[in-house]
Amino acid sequence: MKRTSNFKIGSISAMVLAMIALALEVLPGGAVLIFSDGSGNGIVSTYSYFSLTPFGYANFAPLITGIMTIALLIMVVVSFIKASGKKLRTATIVVNAIAVLVSICPLIYGIHYYNTVGAAITAVLVLMLGMVVMAKNE
Repeated sequence: MKRTSNFKIGSISAMVLAMIALALEVLPGGAVLIFSDGSGNGIVSTYSYFSLTPFGYANFAPLITGIMTIALLIMVVVSFIKASGKKLRTATIVVNAIAVLVSICPLIYGIHYYNTVGAAITAVLVLMLGMVVMAKNE
């Protein structure tokens, strides 16, 4: 009985963290683009993770991270409903780990393309990964 309650607590925590990550990704401050104004200075513009503007300027990571967060939320909800799905829990861990890696990909362009909202999203996804791993081990 205790194993089931620990699994439920881990799953509920993972669901809450996925919703927090999704809320942060919807805000228009996560994805960063820097445009040149011609004088060597950059104009910093921030967008939602679901905006197609960064995707059009070859900053693919925010949109992919947003889509993976939605998939993670769905996977965690289904895993919560169907508590015996070990393959689904393993797939959730893999997708979550990939989402964490993709969320730090803007650092490839430079530190200026990664802001506090992006770092908060990465931190929430890392916490969620921990919760999903703990729920799987229960």
